[in-house]
Order: sequence, then C-alpha cells, then structure tokens
Amino acid sequence: MSDQPILTITGLCVEAVGRNGITPLLNDVAVSLQRGRMRGLMGETGSGKSMTAKSIVGLLPQGVRSTAGSITLEEQELIGLSESAWRSIRGASIGMVFQNPRTALYPMITVQKQMANVVWSHQKMGRRETFAAITASLEMTGITDPERVARSYPHELSGGMAQRVVIATALILKPRVLIADEPTTGLDATVQRQILDLLRHLQQNLDFSVLMITHDLGIVAHYCDDVTVMRNGQVVESGETKRVLVDPSHEYTRTLIDASRLSNLRE
Repeated sequence: MSDQPILTITGLCVEAVGRNGITPLLNDVAVSLQRGRMRGLMGETGSGKSMTAKSIVGLLPQGVRSTAGSITLEEQELIGLSESAWRSIRGASIGMVFQNPRTALYPMITVQKQMANVVWSHQKMGRRETFAAITASLEMTGITDPERVARSYPHELSGGMAQRVVIATALILKPRVLIADEPTTGLDATVQRQILDLLRHLQQNLDFSVLMITHDLGIVAHYCDDVTVMRNGQVVESGETKRVLVDPSHEYTRTLIDASRLSNLRE
C-alpha cells in the first residue's frame, strides 16, 4: 500500500454569498484519506463535514463557493473543474452514498434502469453485459434475489434494502474513493449495524478508500482507521482513531468522548 494519500484536502475555504453579505462556512480545512483505509469525518450538526464532502464532489449549493485551497484525487486537482469533467469523476472515481436512500433513488424508474444509467454515463456496454454487472453488484451487497430487486421500484424496498441498492449503485463502476454521508440515518439499530458491517467488508475486500461522514463517535470507534474532528467549519483534531480516542489533544474532542460515554451509560 502506498503512503501517498489518494485524496488530499489542504487549506480549503468555502463561503456563502447572500443578501446579507458573505458567511464563511469552511476555514482552512485539511483532510487526507489514505489508500485502502476508512477515515471518519465527524462533528456536530453545522460543523462543516457535509459541506466538505460536497466540495470534494463539486456539488456545492447555489450561492456557495470555494475561495481558497486544493482538493486532489491522486494527482488531479478537483477545484476549478468544468461540469463535464466533474461528471466523468462522479460515480467512476468517487462514489457517493447519501443519508436517505429514498431521496437518493428516483421513485419513478426501476432499480435496474437507474443503475444502468450510471453505467452508460461512463461506459459503452451492451444491455446483457450491463444487466450482468447490475445483478453482480447487487449480489455483492448481500442481496440474495438481485434479479427481483433490479426489477423493483424504490418504494417496493425496505429502508435497509434501498440503502444496499444505493451502495451497489455507488460501487458498480469500482470507484477508488467512496464518500458515505451519514449512511445509516433513519434505519433501525440492527439494520444500521448491517449496513456499516457491509461497507467495512466491501472496503477491505475491494480495497477502496472511504470517507465516512458521521456525528456518531461509536461508528468512528468501531469502523474507522482514522478520524478528523470538525467544529464550526474548522478541523480541530486529526489522526489515527485509536490515538485520538485514547489521547485526544483538543478540548472539543474530549467533550465528544465524554458525552459518548455518558450516553452509553444511560443505555
């Protein structure tokens, strides 16, 4: 495994421009994602973690812009790319798993058609070969009847099954990086564990890298090799998960760890 990070963010600054002036959203953010590892990007709501993820894939909302910094995927600079260049990267080089599979999947077309559209937007592939790739990707995520699921509409699937479909879609083109933005939101505890176990299993066996966006310290502790802690649009701590949890250097990180311990005691 190379020591060179596959994804590197340095000095990233992002701001929103509105009627009331300019609002800083990210300030001098630095994050690195090593090959074949899972990094947790954690913090409370509004800390800037999802805005960082959106910056990585060029999906900043209207009125929001990056003003400084660099984001490189291997040696390719991502900031400043044209929309056509972004379309060639999203899905093929960087896969995305969003919070709510119900909004990530279009309700009016079948799973098969949605996954085929992802494939055909990047590769020339015949229908039979495409369907074989779709069923293989669905089966890879633990779906035992991939042909039936492929013919289904999203509303016909349970929340856990729909999220497996989203993961299968994100991985069908074998991206080098997967961004998982709160991927278990809205799922019950048992299904959450299954989805997280699945992501970790796939990451280790397929050797891609994962940036896990989460507010849950327990997820970071159990699944992530490394962690970056954000607060108010800034990185306050970063390092190997074991080191950060045992010997945090920032007061905010210590507060998060203490709050997590109290929560576990109440349970």
